[in-house]
Amino acid sequence: MMLEKLLDIKKTMGDKKQIGDLLYSTLREGIAHGIVPPGYRLKEEDLADLFQVSRTPVREAVKRLEYEGFITSDAQRGSIVRQFELDECLDTLEVLEWLRALAIDLLEGRIPRSILMQLEANIKKGCLLTDPKEQFENNLEFHALLIRATGNTELIRITGRLEFRERTIANNILLYSYDANYARAHRDLLTAIIENDKEYISNYKINNKDKVNKYMNMLISHSLYDKNSH
Repeated sequence: MMLEKLLDIKKTMGDKKQIGDLLYSTLREGIAHGIVPPGYRLKEEDLADLFQVSRTPVREAVKRLEYEGFITSDAQRGSIVRQFELDECLDTLEVLEWLRALAIDLLEGRIPRSILMQLEANIKKGCLLTDPKEQFENNLEFHALLIRATGNTELIRITGRLEFRERTIANNILLYSYDANYARAHRDLLTAIIENDKEYISNYKINNKDKVNKYMNMLISHSLYDKNSH
């Protein structure tokens, strides 16, 4: 049963959250990772049975996800996992690319030692990965660490929400593809940030913007193909 995979996610959430928050986080991750795909109808009774809770926390979790735009509800169809529109996907990726470039500018060589160690571990891991989904998560973590290194709480909050949408797009619509040496490029960028090598950073941002634009064009083509095939 598809929903049973949510129990594996639930185990990773720990046991310190209130039941409503736990269900919300579990469903949210399930949607982001494609375990509960777009178009799937969420039934309160099935979720309540799965998690062995009353329908009240299930209903609260679904309402929160509806407020965030991941679920739509109506009297006839119930609660349906929502498919992002193409414009939403493109806007998300465009703004996220801007914010990541801003984070690099804000750092200017100032990276806390604890985060620097996490970045090094991320790069070492990335050099060994071959699975596209694992590479995607590794790349996402690398940029999230750079953003966290800025210490700007608003930048961290905003990009966190957009990163979740990016994960949802990649797992439900079209997965990114990565060059074999993408992690080594991360190491070169990290070195350039530490040394405040503005020329390298400028070239990196131009190259990265080109990659994002290429992926966005692939999303457009994918969307047009889906529409023509139905």
